[in-house]
Amino acid sequence: MKKIVIWSVASIVALLVLVQCKPNNEKSETAKPLEAVKENTNSHKVTVKEVLDANAYTYLLVTEGAKEFWIAVPKTDIKVGKTYTYEGGMEMKKFESKDLKRTFDSVFFVEGLTDPNAPVEPAKTLPKVASSTQLSKGITLSKGGISIFDLYSTKDKLAGKTVILTGKVVKFMPEIMNKNWIHLQDGTSLNGFNDITITTLEKVKVDEIVTLKGTVVLNKDLGSGYKYDILIEDAVLVK
Repeated sequence: MKKIVIWSVASIVALLVLVQCKPNNEKSETAKPLEAVKENTNSHKVTVKEVLDANAYTYLLVTEGAKEFWIAVPKTDIKVGKTYTYEGGMEMKKFESKDLKRTFDSVFFVEGLTDPNAPVEPAKTLPKVASSTQLSKGITLSKGGISIFDLYSTKDKLAGKTVILTGKVVKFMPEIMNKNWIHLQDGTSLNGFNDITITTLEKVKVDEIVTLKGTVVLNKDLGSGYKYDILIEDAVLVK
């Protein structure tokens, strides 16, 4: 009788060992999605401590967790004490603001802030993304010029070449990396892409219609989350 009991206990122990050694497929399958989740280091949530308005930019002293740093956005109305979010950011060290007569040890230039607590509008049905070859009213291509549709649709052939573009300035960000940055639109688009970024030493105004000539550069990575499939560099105004 004792032998039977001992054998039964030994059998149970062996069975438990086999069960523990057996691969746990359910746990492995559950762990895979967790491994694939990565923090988006380009996404930031900051609280504003101080606001300094200049001619073109609004400079903000912000906190993010235990960190405190300066960011700059195109001039806009920002409230002290509010929390905002933004993506990316291009760091400039020892940046001198001539308007403020101040040199920042470090400042991150970002294209804009989002208020996460802003009222949410009712969901709307978005129109299907389409292409357009129709120029906006008041925009006429210069001699030898191309549209933004032409630029995107033939960009591979245009890499390294000089192009002429005419359009409306929808954003102007001066004196970043020793250049001025322009966002230009002309009404045309390709699969929803209707905006081209241009670097220049020229000074223009938002809503102004201008003609610019510059070099097409593809797959430009400036770091800090700023990557451009296509960029127009060193552009000059065409009169």
